[in-house]
Amino acid sequence: MKSFNPSFFAVENFLQRKETFDCLPEQARDVCHIAFNVNDAYVKMAGVTCISVLENNKDMYFTFHIFTDGCSDENLERICQVAEQWQCRCIVYILHIEPFLGFHIKVKRFVKITYARLYMPKILKAYTSRYIYMDSDMMCIASLQDVWHMDLQGKAIAAASEMPHTVADRSAFLKLKTQTYFNSGFMVIDIPAWEKGQITERAFSYQGEPPARFLGHDQDVINLVVDGDIVFLPRIYNQLGGDTEENDRVIIHWTGRRKPWLMVLTRFDEQWRHYLDISPWDGITNIEPIKKPENYHDFKQWGKIQRSRGNRWGYFVGLFWYSWLRIRYKLNI
Repeated sequence: MKSFNPSFFAVENFLQRKETFDCLPEQARDVCHIAFNVNDAYVKMAGVTCISVLENNKDMYFTFHIFTDGCSDENLERICQVAEQWQCRCIVYILHIEPFLGFHIKVKRFVKITYARLYMPKILKAYTSRYIYMDSDMMCIASLQDVWHMDLQGKAIAAASEMPHTVADRSAFLKLKTQTYFNSGFMVIDIPAWEKGQITERAFSYQGEPPARFLGHDQDVINLVVDGDIVFLPRIYNQLGGDTEENDRVIIHWTGRRKPWLMVLTRFDEQWRHYLDISPWDGITNIEPIKKPENYHDFKQWGKIQRSRGNRWGYFVGLFWYSWLRIRYKLNI
């Protein structure tokens, strides 16, 4: 296990600069803090998630903390517009990526900045004692009042469990004593408890470990560190998959490759597109995956979902485009 000098974790070693857009009303009290970590390409998606929160929680005040390894001037301008239009505070943190380079990456489409959520409390403790972390492929569709004010029972984290088969596979592979495994896409974080447990420091000790040690990325690392010593949230706060049609959910989470910016299958996909349309970012018109070789995986998922909805023809169409685009991708044509 890797060890670090305590000075390594000083904020100045991680934070390159920050941009603040503060449009909170003077009377703002009990401000809810929500944090994201994204690269520049996903700032747009995090922005849409922010708007879904704002539109469904008009009785609350918010500060959004966006951690990234780079943010274009265009995205900074759009974030400023969100702050102005919805009367909230948005802070963008540009981080140095070097402190995260020792972490493993098993899947090429993931980037090192995903590990920033392991460091966030070190910066956010200057603003709040509690915050909600959200992935950028999420949408809020109901009130966050209850989860924001919940009793964390002295724990550092509240989060929802992964699906049963994932819990069984990951907990066994990682040799977790509690045989639990949570999804880190939505977490309520108590910063004093996090700091007391030295969770950041213990997480960073897994730098340099061989990728074969893990099945996932930072989610594996944080599960190894806390090993089930959290408050488990009900599924309504992290509905995995994005395919639900149930009404009693608070957070929809498009896990895996299927995302609402790539295709529209459910009314929740349509709802996400609505929040995009009212955002400062450009809208998206396609409702099927774009027929590019690099998107061949999307058509396999599209076909499976069509079959699950009784559309056999849609299933075969999806398989056709999956097969054809996969061949083109492999042949680089």
